[in-house]
Amino acid sequence: MQILETTKVLYTNFSRYRWHMLVLVVLGFLGAILEGIGINAVIPLISFFTGGGGESTDFISTAIRNLFGFFSIPFTFRFLLSFILTLFILRAVAVVVFGYIRGWVTTDYMCDESESMLRRTMLASWPFLLKQKLGTLHNVLVRDIQRSSALLEIVGQIIQSLSGFSMYLLVAINISPITTLYTLIGGAVLVLFGRPLLIRNRRTADLVIQQEKLFSQFLSEHIIGTKSIKAAGVERLAIRQGNTYLRALRALSLRMALIRSGSASMFQPFSLIFVIVLFMVSYKSPGFSIVSFGATLYLIQKIFTYLESGINALHSVNETLPYVKSLATYKKMLEENREETVIGKKPMVFNRQLAFENVSFSYNGDSSVLSDISFTLPRGQTIGLIGPSGAGKTTMADLLLRLFEPTKGKITLDGERISDISIDEWRRNVGYVSQDVFLLNDTIAENIRFYSKEISKEDIIAAAKQANIYNYIMSLPEGFETTVGDRGVLLSGGQRQRVVLARALARRPKLLILDEATSALDSESEKLIQESIRTLHGNVTVFVIAHRLSTIENADMLLVLENKELSEVGTPEELRKNPNSYFVKHHDRPKTQ
Repeated sequence: MQILETTKVLYTNFSRYRWHMLVLVVLGFLGAILEGIGINAVIPLISFFTGGGGESTDFISTAIRNLFGFFSIPFTFRFLLSFILTLFILRAVAVVVFGYIRGWVTTDYMCDESESMLRRTMLASWPFLLKQKLGTLHNVLVRDIQRSSALLEIVGQIIQSLSGFSMYLLVAINISPITTLYTLIGGAVLVLFGRPLLIRNRRTADLVIQQEKLFSQFLSEHIIGTKSIKAAGVERLAIRQGNTYLRALRALSLRMALIRSGSASMFQPFSLIFVIVLFMVSYKSPGFSIVSFGATLYLIQKIFTYLESGINALHSVNETLPYVKSLATYKKMLEENREETVIGKKPMVFNRQLAFENVSFSYNGDSSVLSDISFTLPRGQTIGLIGPSGAGKTTMADLLLRLFEPTKGKITLDGERISDISIDEWRRNVGYVSQDVFLLNDTIAENIRFYSKEISKEDIIAAAKQANIYNYIMSLPEGFETTVGDRGVLLSGGQRQRVVLARALARRPKLLILDEATSALDSESEKLIQESIRTLHGNVTVFVIAHRLSTIENADMLLVLENKELSEVGTPEELRKNPNSYFVKHHDRPKTQ
């Protein structure tokens, strides 16, 4: 059952390399045949020294003599030695080609699988990705792929072991059938005793991959949160927790190493005892030839070597197979949760207004996050959204970004459902700036361009000016070619935010979404961004989520989101007329003298 499962997994995941594997099988057997014939030919070669004149009665030696005769080549020591050397040279060529193809297959699989998994992950739906653990995701995309590609190397090793074992066995049978039969019986006993270790190794490997994912998740979380950990003074407690995972992983790894060593340790003493007993039995038999026995002994040693290599390869398969299964499972999940990008085919036309019409939303059918939301956003105007934390403001932004679809109701653009518009075109025309800034460890120019090669240098400069970051950039020694560091660490918070705003503006969006984009900024940085927003009025439709009054005081309309619903809608002047409104109580407080 285990063999069938392993074969099924191998075929399902590596079937596209079946012809390459067939070539490896052919090369493996070719190399083994050449070596086997070469070793067998040593028997008549040695007989030239023992006075036998190259005579030998076994099938392969007779076939070699007949081959020489067919080509009219003298069967002498010199020509036989040249023949043997030629065989081993050809075998060396076969081994080199075998190694190259095996290396190519392994590398090709790792590159293709990495590209495939990256593509599938990036194209997966946001609700699915939202539930994934960062560390687990990283582990699947890196370690699982690396270990899975190693399985192809192991398959190559199995092919070499199987071909070598088979051919040495045939040559040994040709020289001494009885001795070879004893060898087969001994090998079968050895494999039988080693089988429980293989099963135990497979179970341990399953536990190892689970523990690796737990530690990877811990590592990702704590690297990202290093600043918070150090600020709270809990570094040692975090280290202690991490060590718990590492100790468990070490114990499992040591268990696997012990199982593998235990399996390998049986071969040497068993083969030594076997050879001694075999010699004692064969020595007293009639027709005993020390030359034939020496050749058979060498072949038996090679048979046990390949048998040991094959069993070690099976241990490696058991250790690696869980990674292949994990990768296949995650790939299937990604395919099932692929974002639907081909539903809408209509172009994005924004001439009149964007509207929420009785929109409700809930996660996984649980209690509603938004309930019966309705409002319109005329083209070129700025709308502000305020409300307490957890009210669902970011969810409304996510709906506009089409990361989620409404559970009920619809969002329309000039009367058309936005779901009828191509999602790729929609996102090309929607700019997004969030509180959590994402910057590449690259130049300022590339962070503004952000993979959009059609954005020219002139577009980047114009966007930087719109975002009020141009003067600062030009004050830097390298200007737009300045590297911002990991996550933009070499820039201040306000500078990072304005670079991201420039990124959004460089795409000339029809709709710009700002999700708490100024909440963590100082007043000077916020003022610069507010100036940028004001210059967009009439040209770009802006949807602003904010806590600060200064961010939304110039909005054409304000929405107040409370308890999943819109409790207030109107201009800032209209909302000020109600002293009990959320806006007045939380945002429109008079300035202190």
